[in-house]
Amino acid sequence: MLPFGETVLSWRLARGMSQAELAKAARMSRPNLSGVERGNREVTLGTLRRLALALDVLPGVLVNGEPPAQMNEPLGRAALERIAHAAAHGTSTTNEQEQRLGVLLAEAASARIAGGEAPTRGTTAHRRRSTRRAARAYLMLKATTTPAVVASLVDRLGASAEE
Repeated sequence: MLPFGETVLSWRLARGMSQAELAKAARMSRPNLSGVERGNREVTLGTLRRLALALDVLPGVLVNGEPPAQMNEPLGRAALERIAHAAAHGTSTTNEQEQRLGVLLAEAASARIAGGEAPTRGTTAHRRRSTRRAARAYLMLKATTTPAVVASLVDRLGASAEE
């Protein structure tokens, strides 16, 4: 279960919508939507309904913190190893679900967001974009797996990168 703002953000990203597009569809201002996604703004029942309609989900899905895509099957040790190896070495896997998780893990690790470190090179704007992209990938990773799987993947990624 995700906090309300993260749930709205994860559904928006899963739908491929920008903040401006969702704000327009939900008839609210973009800064207000940004505040909702960051958890800084409360929403009225009317706003909840408009957001749910714009995202094509039931309002209860947003309120309950249900992410857009949960894994269909649990991941075993071998799958976790394949995902971490693919993320660490930029390779792909044959399983579509594993490939998606590997891409998210690699993107999240690109700015070391899982460890809380920021990137150290490039322009300030580039670092902000890179950190934002990594944070979104980490959010989607958390939304599609369990906390135990995320922790295991992060640990395995570190070990796989040292190979």
